[in-house]
Amino acid sequence: MGLRDGRTVPADIVVSNMEVIPAYERLLGEGPAFLRRLEKFEPACSGLVLHLGTDRIYPQLAHHNFFYSRDQQKHFATVFREKRLPEDPTIYLVAVTRSDPSQAPAGCDNLKVLPHIPYLDDAHPYTREDYLAFKERVVDKLERMGLTDLRRHIRVEDVWTPYDIRERYYSNRGSIYGVVSDWRRNYGFKAPKRSSRYRNLYFTGGSVNSRRRHADGGALRPEGRRPDCRRRQSLTSSGRTSRHSSWSSQTTAG
Repeated sequence: MGLRDGRTVPADIVVSNMEVIPAYERLLGEGPAFLRRLEKFEPACSGLVLHLGTDRIYPQLAHHNFFYSRDQQKHFATVFREKRLPEDPTIYLVAVTRSDPSQAPAGCDNLKVLPHIPYLDDAHPYTREDYLAFKERVVDKLERMGLTDLRRHIRVEDVWTPYDIRERYYSNRGSIYGVVSDWRRNYGFKAPKRSSRYRNLYFTGGSVNSRRRHADGGALRPEGRRPDCRRRQSLTSSGRTSRHSSWSSQTTAG
C-alpha cells in the first residue's frame, strides 16, 4: 500500500472506510470503463447539517424532534425524484442537552439540525450560496413552528453543505447514507464488502452490504456519541399530543 509520503507498507488485508466509488475513483485511480460498472449504485440523499449553540433553552424540544413538511409526498418527490431543494423541508432536530446537559453551558442549548436534500449533481449543481439561502429557509420554518427568535439566540453556528461532507469524508457526491438499495437498479443490494478488483481490499460503511438495515443518520452528531433514545418528538399538522409507553409524540405543522 503506497502512502502519501512515498513509503510503501505491505499488508495482507486493507480495509477502506471511504465509500466504494470515491475509493476506486480518487484513491485507486480506476478508469471510466470500470467505474461504469458501479453506476447502478446511486448515492443516497445528502443533507444540510447545522450545529447551533443558543443562549437560551427551548423546553418544548425532546432529544429527537421532527418538523414535517405539510405535503410529505411533494417533499419526497422534490428531493428524491426531481433532485431539487424543497420549499417546505422536513427537518430532523437533535437537542443533545436533553440527555447530557454538559454538552452546553447552563441555560443554553446545543442543537443539530438536519433537513434531507439531494446529493450533488455536477451536471446541474447548486452553489454554496444556494445552500446558505436554503439554510435561512430552514431557520424560518423552525421559528415559525415554535422556536421563537431562534436567529437572535444563536451564539455559535456551524454549517455543513454537501460540498463540505464530500470533501471531509470523501462521500459519493456528498451522500450521508451511502448508496440507494434499489430493486430495479441493483436488486436491493449495495456494493460487496470485498473488492471485485483487489482480492485483499475490503470496504466498510453505508455503501456496502451490511446486516444493519440502514445507515445511521447521526454520523455527524456534534455530541460525538449515540443518543439516549428514550424520548422523541414529532411536529406535523394536527396540534394534538399523544404518548406511547416511554415515547412522546407532539404534532404541529409548518
